[in-house]
Amino acid sequence: RYLLIAYPFILLNVYLKSIRWNLLMRSQGVQIPLFRTFYVYLWGFYFGTVTPGRIGEVSKAIYFKDKFENLGKSFVSVFVDRIYDVAIRVGLLFLLYPLYSNLFDFKYIGFFILGISIIVGIIILIRLKSIRNIIARLSKILLPKKYYPVIKNNISGFVNDTMAMITSVKLIAVSVLLTVPSFFCYCVVAYAIQKSFAIDMHFIYNVFCIVVSSLAAIVPISISGLGVREAVMIYLFGNVGLATEAAVLFSLSLFALSPILALHGWLVNAIMMVVNRKSIDNKKVKLPDSESDEIK
Repeated sequence: RYLLIAYPFILLNVYLKSIRWNLLMRSQGVQIPLFRTFYVYLWGFYFGTVTPGRIGEVSKAIYFKDKFENLGKSFVSVFVDRIYDVAIRVGLLFLLYPLYSNLFDFKYIGFFILGISIIVGIIILIRLKSIRNIIARLSKILLPKKYYPVIKNNISGFVNDTMAMITSVKLIAVSVLLTVPSFFCYCVVAYAIQKSFAIDMHFIYNVFCIVVSSLAAIVPISISGLGVREAVMIYLFGNVGLATEAAVLFSLSLFALSPILALHGWLVNAIMMVVNRKSIDNKKVKLPDSESDEIK
């Protein structure tokens, strides 16, 4: 019954994310139906599952690349969309870590790492244009001359649109309003999974475990964070007296959400292919035999 309760929340989580992604693309002047971004977001989970650090989700940008001036611009919305998912985890880690710092040996190192991460992120945002110039100069030196103009246009398009997105107060506010309930839905799903396995854990600590493990899984050293996430979960569960088996079971259940969502995406895609095929068949006009012979 807990899993049945969790099911609509996981779909709502993805739906809110697809709305956010749709708004980001609209800020670039690209109008795409919301349902289309929803099902592309769904099957994008498949590519995120089979690649290190979920970097395979950039396939979503490739899907809509024809809608943009160049490939660099098509990657902006996916990149910024991913930033919001990481940012809410970093923000929650900053808020929740003081509550549980007494459970760890590295009480103050955690704050130091958080501080360094925030400072580095701010510096990167401030110096984004300088980074663009550095990359452009390196590309000019390393790449053949015939490819340089294309690379330069892609880099410029990517940086300019990214700067426009991360400096728009209205767009940031709406994106945050979508990100917070989306992540809350994910936490509800995780909590329901724990309850279905009779794992007794406080909801807030459950959120803390999700935040820490998901940030660790971003590091591209394994397929979809497998092994890294489990190791972190074992450590976090052990700090509150829960067994290793419970940690691994919970972690693998969270991992299973991605292929399950990917399956939804493939099903929607298959249905749309059938519907489109029928509409094409219905539009076909049967020519008279005389005209048919002339065409032949």
